[in-house]
Parts: sequence; structure tokens; C-alpha cells
Amino acid sequence: MFMLAFAAAALLAAQPAPAYKRKMHRPPAVGSAAEPSVLQERWLRRRVVRLARIKMLERREAVLFDFLARAHTETPLFVDPHVAAAGAGISIGPTTVTLDFLGSPIVRATVRNTSASRAAPLLTVTLRAADGTTSRASVLVEALDAGAARTVELLSPTRGRPTSLSWSVQE
Repeated sequence: MFMLAFAAAALLAAQPAPAYKRKMHRPPAVGSAAEPSVLQERWLRRRVVRLARIKMLERREAVLFDFLARAHTETPLFVDPHVAAAGAGISIGPTTVTLDFLGSPIVRATVRNTSASRAAPLLTVTLRAADGTTSRASVLVEALDAGAARTVELLSPTRGRPTSLSWSVQE
């Protein structure tokens, strides 16, 4: 009988003990009024990390834009050499319309402020396709000085192959 109990104890001792891992718990990050510099440092670190992530995403966007520009993914549709007087001392033209690789129109135009004062016009382009469908895109041109010109780019969210366009200006 003693031998049987000894054999059972030997078998139990020979088996490895189950491995339980205890999680290491950090003390809660609670700051007190005595240590505001620690809280400020943590806040600053988090802000720096967020800004670094935003900068990384901006770099990726720029790299993608450069790739698409170098890959010639745009198909030219038409060029409108006409310079249109859109009102409020704003003239628009010449205009180039292309299609991006997804089939959405991209409109590039030169905007001039012919008035004697600074302007911030809201430009809206209406694109018309041969089948009669229309789409619109808008852009706000900020701080356009008197006599200044700027090239703007409008991206239409709808797919289509426009054949004509018209401009409207809202001051």
C-alpha cells in the first residue's frame, strides 16, 4: 500500500506544473497636483506622435500624387481657350479638362482678379456630357489680390466624359 502511494506521488511529481503567466500590471497613470510636469510631458509626447503620423500620411499622399502624375494616368478630353468674364471682376480661362484613371473629370483653369480690390470667390463649374447629364464641382479661391492670377484644380466626384462646361462665381 505504501508502495502504491509512493508511485502515485512520483508520477505527480514527474509531470511539469501547469504554466500560469501572471500579467504585469502597471500602476494607473494618474497624475497628482504635485507632478504637473509629468502630465505635460505625456501630453506633449502624445501630440508629437500624432503630428508624426499626420506628417507620414501627408508624405504618402504626396508620393501617390507624384506617382499618378508621372504615370500619365490622366486622359485629356478638351481644352477651352476662351477666357470668360464670370462677374465680380473675375475672369476664368483658359481651361483644360482631363479624366483621371477612375473616369472622373479634372478641370484646371486660370483665375484672374481684374478688379481693384482683393477677392475670395467661390467658383463653380458645371460640366455637361453628350448624353445630357451634368455634374458640378466647386472651389474657394482664397485671398486673390487685385490683378493676381492663380491656377485652380477642381475634381468632380462623378464619373463621366464632359463635352462642355460653364462657370459661375459667388462672391
